[in-house]
Amino acid sequence: MFRKATKSQVKIRLALSGASGSGKTYSALSIASHLSHKIAVIDTERGSASRYADIFNFDVCELENHHPAHYIEAIQTAENAGYQTIIIDSLTHAWFSELELVDRAKNSFTAWKEVRPLERKLIDCITKCSSHIIATMRSKTEWDISQIDSKTGKMKPVKIGTAPIQTSGIEFEFDIAGEVSAEHILYISKSRCPALQDTSWLKPGKDLAYQLRVWMGEVWLLWKSEEDALSWGATQLPGMSAQQLRQEFDKLSSSNGKKAPAWVAQVTELKEQF
Repeated sequence: MFRKATKSQVKIRLALSGASGSGKTYSALSIASHLSHKIAVIDTERGSASRYADIFNFDVCELENHHPAHYIEAIQTAENAGYQTIIIDSLTHAWFSELELVDRAKNSFTAWKEVRPLERKLIDCITKCSSHIIATMRSKTEWDISQIDSKTGKMKPVKIGTAPIQTSGIEFEFDIAGEVSAEHILYISKSRCPALQDTSWLKPGKDLAYQLRVWMGEVWLLWKSEEDALSWGATQLPGMSAQQLRQEFDKLSSSNGKKAPAWVAQVTELKEQF
């Protein structure tokens, strides 16, 4: 019934919100491209993702009906087809569809009682999916006129995103949630990955994806030498000497051409013995 929990069993749930033009779609594709190889995009933004088809490799489903049930069908179809990462661009349209269902009803209270279960089914589908999920969400747009243009020295209006246009508290359904600014900087506001909490990323892509993969267990992605691997081993096995660690390391053969994953597996096994 129970099994040992490992980060390798975790599937990423990442939410990116931002104002129009902030780069949510591009950021999602850039992160996904370094997170896995087989990527599916559920596009509700009238083909916006396909504008980057010459930069990133992905398959797309352009969803015209935004009822939550159609989102669920698209997610499950992508999951069953073996896509490793599913990008939902954007989740906001499901919320718009829910609001429309309520507006059409004569009694909004009764309507919400029927719509909320649809919303819950969609969220459950996202959280239970065996693929990584990256969801974008539009933010309410406001203008900040307190910033000064470095070239002219005059005040300039800057478009900023505030709260996501989505049901309240949606960010708590994701492992990591952040806001993308007009300058294409992702500010992480909520994270179950300690290394990412309260960090910022200019044009997020490979570096952020690697941090996510390290959190899931691929710690070797940040190693640059054998010494880095041995140093990590020393933190995991403080009772072993440097000589013993080196001996254990030298015993290993490469796994699929790479020694680092085999070293992580060996250290994990040794930890269970001590």
